[in-house]
Amino acid sequence: MFKKILIYTGYFLVTAALAVYFYFSSALTSSQCKEITCNRIEVIIKDSAQNRFVSRSEIVGLLEEEGIRTNESKIKHINQHNLELAINNRTAVKVSHVSVTRSGKIQVQVTQRRPIIRIETTNGGFYMDDSAYVFPLIRSFTSYVPVVSGNVPLPFPPGFRGNADLSDKWASGIYQLALYMDNNQEWNTLIEQIHIDSKGVMTMTPRAGITEIIFGSPENIDYKFSKLNLFYTKVIPAKGWYTYKTVDLSFDNQLVCKLNDKKNNKQIKT
Repeated sequence: MFKKILIYTGYFLVTAALAVYFYFSSALTSSQCKEITCNRIEVIIKDSAQNRFVSRSEIVGLLEEEGIRTNESKIKHINQHNLELAINNRTAVKVSHVSVTRSGKIQVQVTQRRPIIRIETTNGGFYMDDSAYVFPLIRSFTSYVPVVSGNVPLPFPPGFRGNADLSDKWASGIYQLALYMDNNQEWNTLIEQIHIDSKGVMTMTPRAGITEIIFGSPENIDYKFSKLNLFYTKVIPAKGWYTYKTVDLSFDNQLVCKLNDKKNNKQIKT
């Protein structure tokens, strides 16, 4: 009986000693962490090979504006949430994540917005991304996406950024058209420019050939592109790249092609 009491007492003393050790060790570590200064800033910009709207120097500069200084700022004074809010307020940033390590490193991960179309309006140029978010052009980098210009019926105020109003016919139409081309890379590669005339008729300028594509309004998008596919896979191989000046997709159940002949402007149907 006495032996068991000694054993239990021994277990208790060992457990208590370990508890005291870990308590003070933890307290010491916590205290040391509070005194650690930021010694390095690591910036990871995702998809930087495709778009370079944001640079490391800009992010570091933004952190400095928020009072972060390497070899000066204490980790305990760093508010990660506030830093994320400041970075996310940058026009081309979709989302950011800021973390701090015990070694004193601040790591910033940035996901940029991905434009799918560029829109030129009377109030300036804008990008629209794959989530229908609109933001102004950025001087430091140009994203090579299809460009919409002409009589663009989108009343974005100068410097506008925010979600496009998809209840608006034209905002929704341009977004759906851009999204369709983005999801079908052959069209995204082919279409360089989209012009809207005073009647709201869209005409596309391709990168290859001379045939302009009269698309009409941004409706029945899949159907119109299926007809355009017919033109490029059936008509062009038979007639050649320089035979037609325009191909009109706006008519039901037919392609209307206009000959590239100044003396003969007759229309043919295929």
